[in-house]
Amino acid sequence: MRGFLLGLASGTSCLAFCAPVLVPLFLEEGKSIRGNLLSLLQFLGGRLGGYLLLGVFAWGAGAVLAEATRAQGLVVGVAYVLLAGLLLLAVLRKKRLAGSCAAGGAQAWLRRWPALLPVGMGFLAGLKICPPLLLAFTDATGAGSLAGSLLVFLTFFAGTSIFFLPVALVGAFRRVAELKIVAKFAAVIVSLYYLYLGGLLIAGGVT
Repeated sequence: MRGFLLGLASGTSCLAFCAPVLVPLFLEEGKSIRGNLLSLLQFLGGRLGGYLLLGVFAWGAGAVLAEATRAQGLVVGVAYVLLAGLLLLAVLRKKRLAGSCAAGGAQAWLRRWPALLPVGMGFLAGLKICPPLLLAFTDATGAGSLAGSLLVFLTFFAGTSIFFLPVALVGAFRRVAELKIVAKFAAVIVSLYYLYLGGLLIAGGVT
């Protein structure tokens, strides 16, 4: 129950982190509200996977991990870089990237399994260490069992996810061509920002 209340209290903070990724993506893709809702559920499913992984990590490592700030920075840095790469791929995947076999292969995977994009972005977003998530992590380390640790993150996820539902409403503006152009530029800027943050965290974690 404490995890759920903590999620409710910090839902706006979680939304503030994910909205700059989700809103440009949804506007640029031009899906309906129903289509955005499906992508949002896939994103939240990936995010839940990230939270449950942290739950296992908290149970296995206990309070020792709370002091491993360099390791945390390295993990979050890698997650940021991968998240930036996925966002760039989402924006550019409709165009053929000349001379890039890796990008072409990734685009082929996304065409075959389009859910991989929102699920992958959600999973990486779920690994982002923020103050509310650190509180949930601290609670999980003291849960005393794997089930208790996972329950903390599951209820925290439930409390925060309520705040994400309105994001699907951006589908109402999918026919506004100017917004799609703005969304494309915003997605590129956000991806470069996370790439920069990820690079700093990785550099700090390996030095």
